[in-house]
Amino acid sequence: MEVGRVLRMNGGTGKTSYAINSRLARAVIAKAKPVVEENIREVYGGNMLSEFLKVADLGCSSGSNTLIVVSQMLEAVAAASGRMNRQPPALQVFLNDLPGNDFNSLFK
Repeated sequence: MEVGRVLRMNGGTGKTSYAINSRLARAVIAKAKPVVEENIREVYGGNMLSEFLKVADLGCSSGSNTLIVVSQMLEAVAAASGRMNRQPPALQVFLNDLPGNDFNSLFK
């Protein structure tokens, strides 16, 4: 049995898709938002003077939850940059998951 077929999420936007059935994950993301913001303030507010911030989501699946987290990170970095009167760094995001997942649904 091929691992990619067994472990992949249901793509698309149908009744059994991950995008439709990921409310629990979305709720966890909402609860984790203050932790993400605090960590970005600590890391970016310290000695991090880089012009680039690279983020990897190793397991982004096929739903929009990944972009919710990226959006939260962008907002937190912009806020931290504003408090320090610095330009925000360029953000580079790497999305990765099993090849059988429908990555196109991330951007719909």
